Amino acid sequence: MKKLALLLLLCVFVLCGCKYDRGIILFNSQPITRENALHDSKSFNSGQRVYYLFIAPKKMDNNYIRVQIFKMTDKAPWGGNEVVRTKDFRLMKDERYYHSDYFTLYEKGRYVMQVFSINDFQHPLSVGDFYVR
Repeated sequence: MKKLALLLLLCVFVLCGCKYDRGIILFNSQPITRENALHDSKSFNSGQRVYYLFIAPKKMDNNYIRVQIFKMTDKAPWGGNEVVRTKDFRLMKDERYYHSDYFTLYEKGRYVMQVFSINDFQHPLSVGDFYVR
């Protein structure tokens, strides 16, 4: 009986959990076009431009998004995350479903990129990771 109750409780947590619609982030070493959008990469050289394309899960109603990049490291004081870059972008009327840009990183390591709505910094619209060699 205890096993059945435990199984039922586990099913409730798994099937009824909160779900946030998340978009996707594609990374590439070349500017992202229609031809190379599906050939994303996760590994880049130090000093190389990292082009990204963020595709939103649904039409964004706000005018701004925040793109945050942090490095996963053992030396950071708060749980191994060191914020490397944070930038706010204004969305044009034709960019309500996507955003594209590039950045350059010079330190080797594992990085994570998050895109937030300017109205909600608790739940990212999308999360993606990549490596710099």
